[in-house]
This record gives sequence, structure tokens and C-alpha cells, in this order.
Amino acid sequence: MDKLKHILLLFVFINTQLITAQKTVNIDESVFVHANGTTFVSGETLLYKVYCLKSSDKTQSIISKIAYVELVDSNKKSVFKTKVALENSYGQGDYFIPTTLKTGNYKLVGYTDWMLNKSASDLFQIDIKIINPYKADEKSTSGTTNSNQGVSAVISNETASQSNVITNENLKFNLNKKTFSNRELVDLKIETANPIFKDGAYSLSVRKIDNLPTTNQTTAVAFSENKSNTILDVQNQETTIVLPEIRGEVISGKITAKNGTDRIENVAIAFSLPGKSFAFKVVKTDAQGNFIFTVDKANYNTNISVQVIDENASNYTISLNSLPEIDYSKLSFIPEANLSYITKESLVNRSISSQIENAYYHKKTDNITKAPSYDPFYYPLAKEYVLDDYTRFKTLKETMTEVAVEIYHKQKDDKVYLHVNDPSVFPQLPEPALVLIDGLYLENQNELMTYNMKNVYKIELIVGRYYVGSKSFNGLISFTTFDRDFKSIQSGTSIIRTSILRPQLKKIYNKIDYSNLADNARIPDFRNQLFWNPEVKLNVENNNSFYTSDIPGTFEIKLEGFSKNGIPVSLKEIIEVKDSTTN
Repeated sequence: MDKLKHILLLFVFINTQLITAQKTVNIDESVFVHANGTTFVSGETLLYKVYCLKSSDKTQSIISKIAYVELVDSNKKSVFKTKVALENSYGQGDYFIPTTLKTGNYKLVGYTDWMLNKSASDLFQIDIKIINPYKADEKSTSGTTNSNQGVSAVISNETASQSNVITNENLKFNLNKKTFSNRELVDLKIETANPIFKDGAYSLSVRKIDNLPTTNQTTAVAFSENKSNTILDVQNQETTIVLPEIRGEVISGKITAKNGTDRIENVAIAFSLPGKSFAFKVVKTDAQGNFIFTVDKANYNTNISVQVIDENASNYTISLNSLPEIDYSKLSFIPEANLSYITKESLVNRSISSQIENAYYHKKTDNITKAPSYDPFYYPLAKEYVLDDYTRFKTLKETMTEVAVEIYHKQKDDKVYLHVNDPSVFPQLPEPALVLIDGLYLENQNELMTYNMKNVYKIELIVGRYYVGSKSFNGLISFTTFDRDFKSIQSGTSIIRTSILRPQLKKIYNKIDYSNLADNARIPDFRNQLFWNPEVKLNVENNNSFYTSDIPGTFEIKLEGFSKNGIPVSLKEIIEVKDSTTN
């Protein structure tokens, strides 16, 4: 009997704990951003790597697949916003500083949608200073922190070890020497004997130090000290929860009925992301007319189409939700101050350097990683007609008659619908086929009947009932043009065709090579940013080696990152570049 009582009491206790747990949600996610600098002159490029980590132990967060980086000005307005695709919790991006930005204080803010359930002050922030030398009457933002504070911290690290090996307890910089001439190889190796650190994620920046006012950005070590989580009361009616982008980008919206009597629940909505590797999805609306799409594969086309699939589609109005807006009103900025006279020479030199580098940009351009290619969602079920294999006809009507004979069309009111003949069914089902052209869904096919079929590379079709999501179609017909850029002229309140914010294409940043001195001998090299590597590999030859530029001075090598088990790494070193032309 006592044993039974204990079992019942244990059951009640566990059940109570589960009910209590369901009332709260732990926002155990944070973002760390490593930028290549904190002070930029117009014409330079802000480079950054995003680390999406658990707040508690700084290991990889598996929740969000998308992060956001914004630059916010001192008026608390967003200047630019980028969407960063996270691969294994990490992503990268860049932003070219235009001359339209005023001199002033800015904040670089990093976050995920899941983190928007925290306050804006809990989002990752870096104080950024932008100096626009082309607008002379504006103020700069020197503040109370100057660049020498950051330099002294590095020099003290250097003096602690007079060799060419700078270490912390887990990683070390191994340099061939400390002083270099122009266009000379800096043979840098980043090494570790600890296997825990070998598979970590790290980023490396090598940038010139001058006397322009700057601030020290938060290091990985300092960031790891903050382990605060946010607990949400999910049963609080006043709490609006921003859902995380768990499987990929979230694109949402809503439909409304024009007359107020048509149903708005369980209405099919089609999403098209056209292009070479297109995406097509169909979802149903909820009781309030809301719908949500998730783009779970990398696709960088900014143009999308969202439309209602219904016989009475014209009775609906469709709209897309904007990205969540953040209240930046409580952000605090460093007070503005005039630039001192001693910074004038550095500012002129930085401005000249950026202009020269931009003039020769076409010779030093970064390589954009090729976007992944995906088979269409219906692969390999479709029968394919490559039209060059047949006698070509100008119109679809002729092509259906002579080539793709399974296709036929019907007229209903002022619309044309394509069907696929299914020999196993008699009579034929009344529903039309799913018709795509370059991945773009066409609700009716009027414009296809007059489209020049000589622009079409192939036609693919599937016979029989075909389901996309919860929507069924009587077959599938997919047209692929040679240029994969078909533009539909269909319009109405039930169709939205627009451009949206998409993730930046991943880049392989340009790495200057002077191993052959004759190469690029006549091209000036005024790089203040000698090297940027957002994907550092440890114990690998040449992965982190780089060449100096034509600019002499003091350069800072800075490594940031985290081991696989969340141990932070922050390592700095100083090198000198002597002007070889004065020897």
C-alpha cells in the first residue's frame, strides 16, 4: 500500500512539473559577431562573422537557421539590414560603407528572431564609428575611448613573449617573424595540440592600426561571461512570442475576404521562388486567414510570388507580414565629439587608400560561392520533353498537338486552364493541372497560349493526381525557359509579386598572392585590411598566411571564436610593415 502511495505521489509530482514547464519557455540563444573593425571611412567594407550560440554554455545553438545584422544610427533608425544564413550555427556577411552615410556613431546589432523575445539591450551590439570625409561640416564620434587603449593591450601580450610564438593556454600564433616589408608573405600558422579546439569555429582579421578614434569591440572571452537566459511566460495573454526560424526563412502573411462572407480558413496559398533552383510550396490558412511558408533550402533570388489558389481568388486580398521591427529607442550611443587635428593625416590616408582600392576593385574582386543546385520537388517522376529534340513550334497550342500530346486545354469564362490527360481515368477529372514556368505558379494560362515557345527549353509533366502540401492537382506541367527568367503579367489583389530581404551569397574573400613578383606588379596595393578569414582552420598550412600591402605601419592580427564545447578564444598580435621604398 505504501509503495502504491509513493508511485501516485511521484506521478502527481511529475505531472505538476510538466504543467509548470509548459507555462514557460527558456530563450537559451545568443549571437556573437566578430567584425573586422569598429571605425570605418566611407568607401571601406565592414566584414563580419556571426556565431549563433546557446546563452548558457556558448555551444552551438541548433534552434535558428537565420540571423540578422543591422546597422543602427544615433537617431535609432536602421541604416541597413542583412539576413545571414546559418550553416552549423555560423554565417558571414559584409557591408560596403557608402558616401551617403553621415559621420557619426552607429551600432552593429546581431540577433535571431528567437532572440527578439528578449529586450533590445540583450541583443549583441558593437559600437561603430563612421567617418565621411566628403561632408566636411559633420562631426565624428571620437568619444572617450581611443585606439591606443586597444594597442596597449596587444603590446603587453607581445612583451610577455619575445619569441615569434604568441599563445594562450589552448591556441598559439606561430609567425615567421615580426617585421615585414611591402608585399611580403606573412607566414602565419594558428596551432593547437588540444583536439577540442581543432574542430571549433574561428575568424581572423588583420587590419592597420592608426590614430583615428575607435572603440574596443566585445571579445569572445568577454561575451562568454554573460550567460543570462530569458524565461517567457507563454500563458501570459499580453506576451506576443516571436517564433524562431527553426527550419529556414519564415515568410508569412494574411488574406482577407473583400465581402466579409467568404471563408478565410483552409484557403490554399501558393508560394513561388522562381529561378534555376526554384522553390514552390502550398499551405492552407488558419481560422484568422494567416499563412506561413518556410524556405528550408538555400536560394538567393529576391523575387517571390504569393497568391491565392481558389476559384474565387479575386474575392480575396493578400498581404505579407513585414520583418519584426525592433524598438531601438533605449539604445545608448557614445557622445559625439569633433575630430582632433592629429587625426587629419590618418583620415586623409585612409580615404585615399579606399579610393585607390575601389578604383582597382575589378582586379581584386571577391569570389561569390556558387549557389547550390537542387532538383525540382517533383524529381524524378516527370516525363521530359526537351523541345530542341523535336520540330519546334512557335505556339503552345501547336506544341501540345505535335510534341507534348498529353497536355490539353480548356476555356472557362475568360481563363485558359491546362490539363494532363490520364488514360487510366474516364471521364477526365475536372480540376486543372499544376502549371509552373521557371518555378512560377500560373493560376490561369492565358499568357502561355501566346508565349513564344522558342524561348522554352523543356516541358516536364506528370500524369495523375499530384499533391503539393494539402492541395491536389490533376497532374503537373512545368515549363523551363532558356534564361529561367519568365515574368508574368497576371495581377490582382490575390497576387503579390515583390522583392524581399534574402540571405547574402557566401563569399570567398580575395587573397592577394605575390609569390610571383611579376603578378600585379603594376597594380597599386593600398589595403588597410590585409586579411579576413571567417573560416579559420587550425593546424593547416597556408590557410591563414597572407601578403602585406604597399602601406607601412602597425597591423593587428585578431582571432576570435569558440571551441566545439563552448570555450571562448580571443588572441591578438602585432606586426610591423616597413616601407621598403625608403631603404
